[in-house]
Amino acid sequence: MSKFAIIGDSTCDLTPELRKEHDIDYARMRVSWTSKDKKEHEVWASLDWQEGITHKEYFDMLASGTRVFTSQVSEQEYDEVFGCHLKAGEDVLYISCSSALSASVQLATRLVSKYEKQYPGRKVVIVDPLNSCMGQGMMLLKADEMRKAGKSLEETAAWLEEHKLEYNQIATVENLTTLKNAGRVKASKAFFGNLFGVKPMLISDAKGNNYAIEKQKGRRNALLRIVEMAKELAVDPENSVCWVSEAECKPEDVELLVANLKSGVKFKEVNVVPMGPIIGGTTGKGTVGVYFFGKKVEVVGE
Repeated sequence: MSKFAIIGDSTCDLTPELRKEHDIDYARMRVSWTSKDKKEHEVWASLDWQEGITHKEYFDMLASGTRVFTSQVSEQEYDEVFGCHLKAGEDVLYISCSSALSASVQLATRLVSKYEKQYPGRKVVIVDPLNSCMGQGMMLLKADEMRKAGKSLEETAAWLEEHKLEYNQIATVENLTTLKNAGRVKASKAFFGNLFGVKPMLISDAKGNNYAIEKQKGRRNALLRIVEMAKELAVDPENSVCWVSEAECKPEDVELLVANLKSGVKFKEVNVVPMGPIIGGTTGKGTVGVYFFGKKVEVVGE
C-alpha cells in the first residue's frame, strides 16, 4: 500500500504546528484589498501569516471597514502542491473548502484526469467536506488518524464521505459590517442588526452553506447559545475534541466560551486556533466558530 498525501487549502485553519505534526499539506488561495493610501495589495492566503500582515493587523483592517476580496486555488497552485506529492510517488487525498463557498473543488475535480495521465499509476481523490474552517480541519486530522491506522486512501475517503455531515459548526460574528462589505448581508439589515446587537447563529448546512439558523441579541447570549446548541448536538463529547476557531476575539469571550464548553458540554478537550484569512475575510473580526463531531446535519438553509 503506497502512502498517500493529505492536502487541504487556505480555509482549513490548521496551524503550522498541527500540519507538521499530522503531515498535512495545503493549497493556498489569495486575498487582495486596497489600503487607505489607495495602494493595492494581493498576497497568499497563508495559514502561517507570513505574507507581511499579522493575524491581528488583518482583522483590525477588516474592523476598520476595509473590504477584502478572496480568490480560489489556482491551477498553477494545484500543479505545484499536488505535483510535489505525485512526483514523490504518493497518491493524493484532497479535502477542499465546501463547494458551496468556493469553486476550488470544481477546478480540482476537472484537473484529476490531467494529473492521473501525467503521473501514471497515481491517484487523486477529492472529498468535498461541505464545511470549512476547523470542520474541514477536523476531517483532515481524521484522515491522518486513519492513514496512521493503515487505512487505504479509498477507505479513508469513503469514511469521510459517509460521515462528513456529522462534523458540526456553530458560529457567530461580532457585528454584521464585514458580512455587508462582502455582499452577504444587505446594508439595511447590517445597520439595524448592529444597532440592536443582533448576532446570527451560523451553521454549516447540509449543502455546505453558512446559514443563519437563528439570532440572538447580545454577544454574551450568542456565546452561551453556542454552548447550548453544542450540548444538544454533540455525540459522545466526553471522548471527543472540540475546536474553537477565532478571529481576534476578545480574550474574555474566548475564555467564557471555552470554560462553558468544558463544563456544560464536557468535551474531553477544547482547543483554540486562529481563524484563517479566507472565511475570516468574509465574516470579520470577532467571529468565533465551534466545531465538533455530532448529530448528522439535516438542515438546508433557504
